[in-house]
Amino acid sequence: MNVLKVNRLKTIVNNVFNVNVDSKNRETNTIEARATCYTILRKECHISYQEIGKYFLKNHATVIHGVNEFPYMLKYNPRLSINYELCRKMFKENNELFDDSLDVVDMMLIKKSVDKLEKANCVLSLAITKLEEELDKLKNPL
Repeated sequence: MNVLKVNRLKTIVNNVFNVNVDSKNRETNTIEARATCYTILRKECHISYQEIGKYFLKNHATVIHGVNEFPYMLKYNPRLSINYELCRKMFKENNELFDDSLDVVDMMLIKKSVDKLEKANCVLSLAITKLEEELDKLKNPL
């Protein structure tokens, strides 16, 4: 069951922070996103450091460091606090709603896919309009 929770949280955090928490990236934004995951899993789900480390392919000491440093990260980055609260809230709501069918994370992914498809549709519509105009010019030269 924890695997599902961790994967849902990873998806939420990846979307909010616009990063991949599973990447080996050491950029500040990715580090803060991972620390957000560690902290939420520790505080909300009471998962051990060792278990959290397994889900992220990290040593338990790395997870402990991330959880311990998180308050300092919050202090120096006000935006992180907003992202953390958003992730925490979405994760808690998601866990309350989860019923092995479509969950909030799935709905977010579906919405993103629909948005991308709508944009692609607009681009294609414009291309069709331009082609029709060119065809009309070729059919009816002035």
